[in-house]
Amino acid sequence: MQRLPVIGQAFAHSAFEAVQQAAIAAAGLPISIERWEKRPHLLPDVIAQLRRDEFVGALVESPHKDKVAALVDGLSGDARLTGAVNVVVHDGNRLMGHNTDVDGVRAGLGALSGAVEATWPTDAMVLGAGGGARAVVAVLIGSGVERIAVFNRHLHRAEALVAHFARAARGTYIRARPWHETIMEAELGHVRLLVNTSGIGVEEGASPIPAELLPDELLVLDLVLNHETTPLMHDARERGGTVANGQVSFLASSAATFSLITREKAPAEVMRQALANELGLAVEHVAVVGD
Repeated sequence: MQRLPVIGQAFAHSAFEAVQQAAIAAAGLPISIERWEKRPHLLPDVIAQLRRDEFVGALVESPHKDKVAALVDGLSGDARLTGAVNVVVHDGNRLMGHNTDVDGVRAGLGALSGAVEATWPTDAMVLGAGGGARAVVAVLIGSGVERIAVFNRHLHRAEALVAHFARAARGTYIRARPWHETIMEAELGHVRLLVNTSGIGVEEGASPIPAELLPDELLVLDLVLNHETTPLMHDARERGGTVANGQVSFLASSAATFSLITREKAPAEVMRQALANELGLAVEHVAVVGD
């Protein structure tokens, strides 16, 4: 039996953990998931423990993703671009950090905007400046989006995100914007894609943007997971927009994580059913990756 710790800080039972556990059980793999609630100053010792043969790797939760990126031996391209790691695996004697949040965002945007990235809108607006926002910006830069506006309630966090991507952006004009309705309205006047990573919408009845500010026919990816339709999605759809929640992104990220940890193909339907169980939904109400 090999061990797979979930490294976080004071977190509750998560859908990510439950879906991985269901996939591991269905595949009959001798891997045991366990929670490690660790403070940031303990992370160097935690990562050192992962070098032992009894560990197959680790899953990394907030707020440790950026800190772990500096502690492993190497980074995948996506982890290097975002500066964040959510999966650690063995590569011979080395520990490699990966970011499967990027896989998830890429799948979510592909389902919303079309599989061919060259056809995606050229202007985008991103709400939030955490790990999810970093994954979104990384995917948008890679797709050739020309202009990205990043809004956060704490402007300095949006500015830090923009500074991180300054060198990689090259042909993309990316800037931080203050969380103010007037500025949001002006930005929404010329973007066709809006991605919400702020977490606003997890609670019933909350939307990050007043309905009257939304333009017609907007593409909206709301990475909120626990609702089929969030208030933001509802308001955009009322104006002829095309919308998607975070389920495709979550399942694509989970499948990529499973494959990295186990070197096997992810059992997609098992993971979809496990997510439905976690959300209290009928499985037919959970999005299918690839649809």
